[in-house]
Amino acid sequence: MGAKRFLKRWTRSALLSRIEPIRRFVKTVRKHLDAVIAYSDTRLTNAISEGINRIAKIVKNRASGFRHLEAFADMILLTIGDVDIPAQIPRRFRTC
Repeated sequence: MGAKRFLKRWTRSALLSRIEPIRRFVKTVRKHLDAVIAYSDTRLTNAISEGINRIAKIVKNRASGFRHLEAFADMILLTIGDVDIPAQIPRRFRTC
């Protein structure tokens, strides 16, 4: 609650400024005020999901397409998942 009160007071006083870049910044802050307050309360961002999306795009572009959705999902999991590949290979096929 304190962050919201602070931002509202600060944006009101900053709008009185005659410096146009500050006024534009204040309008941007007001436009995204709910998201700024949510971040100050939870400290959560969507950075992890954006990173996963980026890796999924890289996998898709590297393969130039997949015939089956399962193959695409498997490749994503192999790339970003915590998959222990040697544990997935039956013992009789392992070389080490």
